[in-house]
Amino acid sequence: MILPKQNNSPFAAFALFAFIMTLFVPIEASAQLTRERVQQNRPVELIFPTPRHIHLHTAEPLTSGELYYSIMHAFGTVENGITDFWGLDQGANIRFSLEYGFSDRFSVFAGRSSMDKVYEMGFRHLYLQQMSERGSPVSAGLVITAGLMTEDYSPFNESFSFSDRNLLSLSLPFSHKANDRFSVLLVPTLAAFSRTNRFLRIEDPLDTDELFAGLGVGSRYKFARRTSFTIQYVPSYRFENENMNHNFAAGLDMETGGHVFQIFFTNTRALNEAYLLAGPNGSITDFEFRFGFNINRSFRVR
Repeated sequence: MILPKQNNSPFAAFALFAFIMTLFVPIEASAQLTRERVQQNRPVELIFPTPRHIHLHTAEPLTSGELYYSIMHAFGTVENGITDFWGLDQGANIRFSLEYGFSDRFSVFAGRSSMDKVYEMGFRHLYLQQMSERGSPVSAGLVITAGLMTEDYSPFNESFSFSDRNLLSLSLPFSHKANDRFSVLLVPTLAAFSRTNRFLRIEDPLDTDELFAGLGVGSRYKFARRTSFTIQYVPSYRFENENMNHNFAAGLDMETGGHVFQIFFTNTRALNEAYLLAGPNGSITDFEFRFGFNINRSFRVR
């Protein structure tokens, strides 16, 4: 009987050994070459969850085709307690606004506040964006707002022409995200009124100050998956009236399935930049602060 000739090829022996090893030794996918991102240095996103941080504009841009709306509220002061249900019975200053992103860096907005019946239009431009590694450590924007007061002051025997009712504000928000939990905001702001008067909600007893400046400071600390503690402080300078209380607010941001719901306590009734600098602020120690909340939502429209 003739036996078949054995194949002593080294390749055949190695193939047999490799087959046996695959049966007993698990081989993990991570043994392959590590896959890395093509672009490690990328823009830092969601420094703040919305374009508004309590009252202040942030440098957070809208994307092209994004529509953002906000409904802001500020009620009466809590000093009278349950008599007027901690300010809720006094009614609220309410501001509605819509903003649309024409590009990833440029958006236009319009708003209306019930206090003094102010209509506003403006734009936001992001000219600097924080990068994850190399590049800018901050995001920075430019926000310009023009407004018109339409309140009827005839019951007070006061006459205001169209040119008396104009206001203008300029903000330069700078924001920085230190890590996934903590972000800071710095907002130098100027505001100008064509006329001030004792019937307007402006802290100008002499009716002579028409230019106001301030430096808003804010921060956000995310202590839960969808909840953050927020704080805001806006010291303002009135060029002929230096004795005033400065704006302060503290609250929570809660992300709730597409909405960002902001609740806070503040010592101002103002909801826009110009009145935030020029309007009166209550004394915290005398319980002249009030409850407020904002509702924020964004949509993709194209």
